[in-house]
Amino acid sequence: MVAAAATGCTPNLNILGVYFPGWLVSAVVGLAVAYALVWWLGRRPSSRPLAQSGLFFCGLTVMLALLNWWIFFSGF
Repeated sequence: MVAAAATGCTPNLNILGVYFPGWLVSAVVGLAVAYALVWWLGRRPSSRPLAQSGLFFCGLTVMLALLNWWIFFSGF
């Protein structure tokens, strides 16, 4: 019963005939958006030190991935 409950609650997305788990899609989208934001911040001279911080990039990636999961998959 626990195995059925554990496998039945995971949202899957059909992308070109392949089913991907929702957390993987959220992580990839969060990484892409974080990279775009850090690239944009790197082009601005006033915020270049913030954009070059690895801790900022990791934190932003996790925040955006979790926000993406919460917005799109919290109803499952």
